[in-house]
Amino acid sequence: MLRKILMAAAISLVLPFAHAEADPACSGACASLVGEGRVLAVQGKLQEAMAKFKAASAAAPKASAPLSAAAHAYLLIVDAVKPEQAPAVRKQAEGLARAALQLAADDPLAQEVLRMLADATPSPLRLPSQAAAAPLGAAEQLFAQRKFAAALEKYEQAMKLDPQYSGAWVGAGDCWYMQHDWARAEAMFRRATGIEPRNGQAWRFLSDALYEQGKPAAAEDALLSGIAADPAQLPSWNKLAGLRARAGKPLKPLALRRGARVGAGADGKTTISIDGDLQKSSSTPDNAIRLALAMAEANARKPADGARSSPFEVELQAWRMALKVADETAARGAAPMSDPALLAMQGLARDGQLEPAIFVLLYKEAHRPDYERWLAAHPDGVKAFIERYGLRP
Repeated sequence: MLRKILMAAAISLVLPFAHAEADPACSGACASLVGEGRVLAVQGKLQEAMAKFKAASAAAPKASAPLSAAAHAYLLIVDAVKPEQAPAVRKQAEGLARAALQLAADDPLAQEVLRMLADATPSPLRLPSQAAAAPLGAAEQLFAQRKFAAALEKYEQAMKLDPQYSGAWVGAGDCWYMQHDWARAEAMFRRATGIEPRNGQAWRFLSDALYEQGKPAAAEDALLSGIAADPAQLPSWNKLAGLRARAGKPLKPLALRRGARVGAGADGKTTISIDGDLQKSSSTPDNAIRLALAMAEANARKPADGARSSPFEVELQAWRMALKVADETAARGAAPMSDPALLAMQGLARDGQLEPAIFVLLYKEAHRPDYERWLAAHPDGVKAFIERYGLRP
């Protein structure tokens, strides 16, 4: 049963063995050991998998891949362990992912692990059918072992059993990509985006295939489509930032630190916590606004007239209230904010761009219903926002 749960979890996560997740610092013995560990993790052999990842780290101490793969392995079992064990497992996954990012700030798998730990809302992408699950699991294991031709056969089998599961087409395309057949890879990735236009990874891999064929403009367009499909996927932003930097149009990270968080206590009542290193300086203008944002979020979560606001509406109301406090405080002659991210949000609000700023820069999957309505009204809204402000999460 555990193996079935882990196999389903691995398939439901963004493909962990894909080419875009390759770590150039992890080659040779390191890459082989990480591949073996990933296979063991999906099989439910966590201790054996961790031993492989530890050996991979010893073989390549500067590589982030062993740590991010270990973080991903812990993420796989969060829903399979006893409820009382889940917090410790989540903490292990988070710690390993953060350690990976210390070695490589743009490690895509580590970024995805942290995103999924922070945002528990299910992906809008459909899961594979029960019939396709077995060949997909086999394909993932073969891909991890770099047996690309054999993996492709399994992906093609899954495609026949479940043609509407876009992940199988992404996997097949990645097999062609790893064999340097960029045109066939492009065709598979395009098919995946046609099946599920909200598959951000499919768009990102399509961009890779186009770039390898000497089509940078088309590659950038594919990345913009991928970001519009799922603005929370940092690997897509990383690739877009790289393309823009090479074209002399760099993107500036917003790098927002909230600092104060809203949660729920054991009694179910709303709680607000401030990051430990900010507690001693909580009276600064920046931290006062962070606290105002958290308090406004807590108030916005409360049902009004029996109706509960959507997660996006809560976020929007919280920012409006916090920035109003900032304006009122400045009008009284108090010291202004100095944090670049808070100032950027203030400027975007004054431009009437607070809604797109939240969708593009602070997106969570829980925002999806409101985001889809906004996107329908503004089909090029994400691209226009990026072109106008040059900002990224």
